[in-house]
Amino acid sequence: MKSIKLMVILMLVVVNAFALSEEQVSRLREVEHLIIAPEEFIPLTNQLADFYYDEFGIQRTVVDQQAIFDQYSGGNPDANAIKAYIEDFFDDPSAWLDCSVLLVGSGTEDWNTTDEKNRIMVLGETDDNFVELSGDSYPDIPIGRFPAQNLGQLELMINRNIQYIESPVLGWWRNKVLLVADDEHKNGELEGIYSIGLNHTARAQDVAEVLNDGIWVDKVLGIEYDFDDFGNKPEAAQDIIDKINEGRLIWYYIGHGNEEVLGDEDYFRICDHLQLLQNSEHLPLFVAASTNVGHFDDPDFDCMAEIFMTYNEGGTIATVAPRGPSAGFANTILLKRFLQNIINNGDYLGYGFLEAKLNFSAFIMNSRVYNLLGDPLLFVNPPGSDELLTINGNPDTLFVGQEVEITGQVEPIAGFEIADIKVFESEYYINYTNTLGDQTYTVDYSKFGEPFFEDEVYVFDGIYTDEFVIPEDIQFGEHGRIISYVYSEMQNIDYVNYNYPIVLSELPSFTEDDILPSSTVRMFNYPNPFNPLTTISYSLPEDSGIELLIYNIKGQKVRELESGFREKGTHNILWDGQDNNGQIVAGGVYFYKLKTAYKTISRRMVLLK
Repeated sequence: MKSIKLMVILMLVVVNAFALSEEQVSRLREVEHLIIAPEEFIPLTNQLADFYYDEFGIQRTVVDQQAIFDQYSGGNPDANAIKAYIEDFFDDPSAWLDCSVLLVGSGTEDWNTTDEKNRIMVLGETDDNFVELSGDSYPDIPIGRFPAQNLGQLELMINRNIQYIESPVLGWWRNKVLLVADDEHKNGELEGIYSIGLNHTARAQDVAEVLNDGIWVDKVLGIEYDFDDFGNKPEAAQDIIDKINEGRLIWYYIGHGNEEVLGDEDYFRICDHLQLLQNSEHLPLFVAASTNVGHFDDPDFDCMAEIFMTYNEGGTIATVAPRGPSAGFANTILLKRFLQNIINNGDYLGYGFLEAKLNFSAFIMNSRVYNLLGDPLLFVNPPGSDELLTINGNPDTLFVGQEVEITGQVEPIAGFEIADIKVFESEYYINYTNTLGDQTYTVDYSKFGEPFFEDEVYVFDGIYTDEFVIPEDIQFGEHGRIISYVYSEMQNIDYVNYNYPIVLSELPSFTEDDILPSSTVRMFNYPNPFNPLTTISYSLPEDSGIELLIYNIKGQKVRELESGFREKGTHNILWDGQDNNGQIVAGGVYFYKLKTAYKTISRRMVLLK
């Protein structure tokens, strides 16, 4: 039975980013994975290990920290004993990068205190010290930590991780990344200059430009917001909270901060803003290029990175943040590579993070202060994506008034049901300049275009089509974009098709004498939503045989409204909410599909009850 379950998972991995790819499953099964926990945490920790074995066949060995002390340090607590155990456990250096270590429990700088945070020992300023096995100051094995202080916090983290993998909440949030950048001000003076790497807006732009073109990149930039009377930017803080509550896969902050606050302008302050987060179904990965945000091992307080992971009403699924001071350019080099790994390449957190530390040009002494609070085997990736979203006729430019037809394609066997399509205005660039005293701050950055057309259509045999008209009141330019979020709630899978870049021109594409191209088929229904009657209207540019069919959201045919030969022109037909047997159908989403000799189109409608 278990082998059948694994086969089903592997059939879906191409389209479900929460599942592991077939290659990754094979790699992770073939290497060692270690979890170290205190005795009190062992039963809950075993639940996580059992889940990974049941779901993916990945073996994770759970070891009691005290058993390590008994074997390696005469029963006395010793962080170096843990390191020695790890070194002996992983005896094949060629496999280290695919292995993993998870420390289950918080820890502090002073193990001799009775602080509740002392669950798993710490070793110096970074958990990387536990996995520096080759003596070169570089970590060799992906490592993460659940900073749980008690059973309640650990249960919350483990349950969230299992749910995140087993039953993810689908939606656009899975394909959206939020970049937040500090402004140029520091204590009333100009600080955000390139030479010291603190032009935070420019660093956010660097990240945006390397991400997959199918990702919806959203930005909250401090330079775009006004100060209040207290020197803060409350509108920026509110925008961040609103976006996180709406849902973002990743939240990346660049700028000043500390254990309790992001930015001198209070972009997020734990004591003021934490209770406003209500995002328990949309937990992001939080990444902070900001000093001390991840200072998890201080016995006197809990840092932001810890608090986000233990907040019942929301917070984060994992955090990557520095324990101590960090440097602007080095932060960007490390974290840009990390985000490329998990977003563009689909790597799991531990591998993507360690690869960025090992194989990119970030200064290792800066990278060492960054810790992963979370499971290193967790995948925090957007849906798989490709560019199989085409504009019919492949025009070089789309013009005002032009009616555009698009076709998308996904794997039919996966069982996708709905394509949620958004057409975006052109991305555009802004030049910002500000002078304080005798220094001038300047930065060029881009803003993602807003969607001007949104529609949901049904996917038939892996194919879906739609059409829209280019309006007059949009942002024109050379960087328009179409993204289609394709999903199945029944299969709990999603995928993304996209088309980028698209040139959008405000010049009309045709004269008033040629408004309707000869190949255009128009169709709509009114009213929509409706109860119980709606009229479906369609226009044919030439004579054709047709079929007009109604489907439910499961893809089952409900009603054949029309079939036969129809002359060119407009035709109207009433649907009374009944199926082919004369029974009233349930309320909900339905799709009507028109097949002609030269084109097939579908539209969405909602029957209210």
